[in-house]
Amino acid sequence: MLNGRCSRTNSSATSWFILLVALLAATLALPRAVQASGDVYLLYRQWQPYDWPENVPSAADVTRSQRGLGWRQESTAGVLGVDYDYQPLRIRIGEPAHNGHLHRLTVGGQWQYRLYRVEARAGVAGTSNMFKHQAFHNDVVNGRVAMFRALSQSSPLSLGVGGDHRFGSFRWLPRVRWEYANDSGHWLADLPVMLRWQSHGERWQLRLERKGDRWATLDSARQVESALYLQEWRAELTYRIRRARRFWPSVVVGIGASVDTRVQYQDLEAGTLDLRLGDALFGTIRLGW
Repeated sequence: MLNGRCSRTNSSATSWFILLVALLAATLALPRAVQASGDVYLLYRQWQPYDWPENVPSAADVTRSQRGLGWRQESTAGVLGVDYDYQPLRIRIGEPAHNGHLHRLTVGGQWQYRLYRVEARAGVAGTSNMFKHQAFHNDVVNGRVAMFRALSQSSPLSLGVGGDHRFGSFRWLPRVRWEYANDSGHWLADLPVMLRWQSHGERWQLRLERKGDRWATLDSARQVESALYLQEWRAELTYRIRRARRFWPSVVVGIGASVDTRVQYQDLEAGTLDLRLGDALFGTIRLGW
């Protein structure tokens, strides 16, 4: 029998969100230098269709795209930003307890203070009918946080801990962060979630990253409250065609692949489904001012 919710404890979700908000407030209160630069961006990403993971004659391919916009403000102390994205994830089989229109709005950034580094984001994420009818439940509140301490003032190595939905339900994992620059560019490892290389001048970038988040969901009758989890390993190579000049935006294009993409959601007939959508190529274009 469908009970209308995936098994989670709302008290634990509320507690880590309160912690996240407290960390955001604390980091915003840290001493900061004069703002150096800002950036407004628009983004579009399109995946090739995913094959349905099971041999079902009536199943159609799962299509996915992403539209995003945001703002960044950089200083010598860190980065503050606001991001919004919309992802249509169209699953055309069964009776999903969601409409596939996923919206997410977050605020946060990253800050450095002496040996300490904090990365934090908080916001809301849910399906379009939830925002249209203002029928929210606890899973709409979302966020992530990571805290690091460098081994010394000059050490490229930092140790820390991070909590997020990259691997499904919210969990804390140990993190190891390492930065290095040489003639070939700038290298960053944030294990176990990211590896990144940037060329000098940031014209080229190669990134391997674990992506994952949770969206609160409602069925069409707005009776079943549940959540959708989407995780993947994403590899992407980007190239900046040009920098922003006057009224002309910077243009960055990219090509990549989503590997081991998984989606977990509630189906009104089948209960909780945990499916591997497989691997898919995608293309990206980003404009920045």
